[in-house]
Amino acid sequence: MARTPEKPETHSSRLYRQLAEKLAMAIAGGKYPVGGRLPGERDLATAFRVSRTTVREAIVTLQNDGAVKVKKGSGVYVIALPTTRILSLPVDVGPFDLTEARILFEGESAALAATQISDREIAGLEDLLAEMEAANRHGHGEDADRKFHQMIADATGNRAIASVVESLWTIRLKSPLCVELFRRSRARGVKPVIAEHRAILNALRNRDAQAARTAMQKHLKQVMNYLLDATESEALAAAKAKAVARRNRFAVAAALARH
Repeated sequence: MARTPEKPETHSSRLYRQLAEKLAMAIAGGKYPVGGRLPGERDLATAFRVSRTTVREAIVTLQNDGAVKVKKGSGVYVIALPTTRILSLPVDVGPFDLTEARILFEGESAALAATQISDREIAGLEDLLAEMEAANRHGHGEDADRKFHQMIADATGNRAIASVVESLWTIRLKSPLCVELFRRSRARGVKPVIAEHRAILNALRNRDAQAARTAMQKHLKQVMNYLLDATESEALAAAKAKAVARRNRFAVAAALARH
C-alpha cells in the first residue's frame, strides 16, 4: 500500500509555529507568568503582525502542549511552563559553548538553590548521588547526573531557571556535536565524578551560596577539561597516524630509489 505523501509545510503553518514558539519563550521567561492571562487574540495579532487565525492556531499548539488553558468567555490562561519540545532548540551547538553556558547558568542556579533548598530536596540529591555512584560501577551515571543538576535548578523555586537548565541538558543530549564529543570522552573512561558532586551537595546542605556557586563552577570547568583532553587525544592520534603514513611512504620511496 503506497504511503500518502506528507503535506508540505506552508507559509501559514510556519507562521503559527513561530508564534507558538515566541509565546512559549515569553512564558518561560516570565513575561506571561503561570496563573496569568495572555493578551487577547486581537492584541496578539496586532503585536506580532499576524492574522487572528494564526493566533488561534498558535494557542491550540500551546494548549496541546499543556502550557495554556482556554476558558470560554474569559480568555487564555497560562497553566504551566511550556515543554522543551515546543521550543526550537539549536542542534549545532558545540560542547564547549554549551559547557561555558552551563558554568554561567548552573553556577548561579546552585547559589540561589542554596538559599531555597529544602531538607527533602537535600535527601533527594543524596539518593541521586548514590544512584550515580552505583551506575558508574556498572556503566555510566549520566542519567543520574542529569537528574542531580535538574533537581538543583528546580530547588531554586524559579521556573524560568529550571526551564533554562532543562533546555541546556536537552541540547547536550540532542546536538550531534555534543553527543559525539561526550561519547569520545566516555570512551576514554570519563564518568561523572562523585567527589565533585559531593562538594556541591555539601555546600547546598550548609546553605552556603558562595560555596555552592564555586563548587558547581569548579565541577563544570573540570567537565570542560575532560572535553579538551578528548579532542587533544584525538588530534594527537590523527597526527601520529599521519606521521606513520608519511614515514612508510618515504621508506617505500627510498627502497625504490635503491633499485
